[in-house]
Amino acid sequence: MTVGSGVASVPVRARFGGFTASDVATIAGCFVVSRVLLTVIGIVVLNAHTVPFHNPMQTHPFEPSVPDLYVRWDSFWYVEIARHGYSVLSTWVQPGATAYAFYPVYPALMWAVSIASGLSVETSGVVVSNVAFLAALFVIFRLAERWSGDKAVAGLCVALLSFAPESFIFSAVYTESLFLLLASGAMLLHERQQNALAGLVAAIAAASRSNGVLLVVYFGLTVVRERGLVGALRIWQQPERYLPIVMTPLGLFAFWWFAMLTTGDAFAQKSTVAHGWHWVTDLPWNNIVRHLTGNLRSSLLMGLSLAAFTASLTLLRRDSWPLFVYCLVNFLLFWSGTLPNSLLRYAIVLFPIFFGLSRMLAHRIVPATLMLLLFVALDALLMGLWAIGSPFVL
Repeated sequence: MTVGSGVASVPVRARFGGFTASDVATIAGCFVVSRVLLTVIGIVVLNAHTVPFHNPMQTHPFEPSVPDLYVRWDSFWYVEIARHGYSVLSTWVQPGATAYAFYPVYPALMWAVSIASGLSVETSGVVVSNVAFLAALFVIFRLAERWSGDKAVAGLCVALLSFAPESFIFSAVYTESLFLLLASGAMLLHERQQNALAGLVAAIAAASRSNGVLLVVYFGLTVVRERGLVGALRIWQQPERYLPIVMTPLGLFAFWWFAMLTTGDAFAQKSTVAHGWHWVTDLPWNNIVRHLTGNLRSSLLMGLSLAAFTASLTLLRRDSWPLFVYCLVNFLLFWSGTLPNSLLRYAIVLFPIFFGLSRMLAHRIVPATLMLLLFVALDALLMGLWAIGSPFVL
């Protein structure tokens, strides 16, 4: 399909960098509708709620505005890092908790956008998150289409991710949207055998969230899928294919090096989460039982995380099993924490789960519609809890 006539005609596909007008409409539509819906729900709840959200680290009067709606809980740490950099000082409300618990890429972007635009740091964080999420949807659409050869699957994958329970976090001053973009971008570059770029993007992902380093699992297993186990061990035959595996941990090492230079403790991140958040590890299966038999909140969060893992079983196919293993090792990491906080939030960055669901449901209209409606309902409920500062959605 072309527009214009004669030699000046330009393919519609080429005009959008490889995306058709329909593709762009699908992706942008999912982004806009989901963000507007969630923001309206949040603002309505904020105006109706009689007790405004307050965090001890909050430094300005509460306003029921869009930036304030998307600044909750750990957001204040990112705001402080973007404003003042890293500090070894802890707060009186949380002894032992310091900024070193949080990785540097996201707050650095907040700072850069704020300096360049003149926007507040909070607003800059919301801008960074939303731009990163929109860009991630384009990358994930391309990946889902590449993996399935089906635009219907790609479209449903983007829709499910946009309305997934707790997807409002992709607009909040949190790292999830940036990590989603970096992880999916690294995978797409690796699929295209742009190995050095894939390694660079994956290294940045590892400097934005600790589980970014687990991209090496996907890279390694993808090479095994391509070349077989024996062929994958013959590294000398195509050494550049292993660049992403080597480069990914460099982002984590860079953060350790920075922590060592500034605190004398290369593992300051682990130290502060243990002392400030009491976040320690145990065997995943022990924690699963502990959370499921705990209070209502921990049971629900663990149940939702297990539901997400169950959905990842849709990836157990000959062509997508590396994606399943990538999700599995992430879940084992999530479940190793003795606190149930954020289990659902951690799960939704595992976008291959939504690809697996969409491939199963894309051509089954009724189940796909019901799944999407369930996601919308849960997301709306959780958005309301987030707006009022409920610890259920920490």
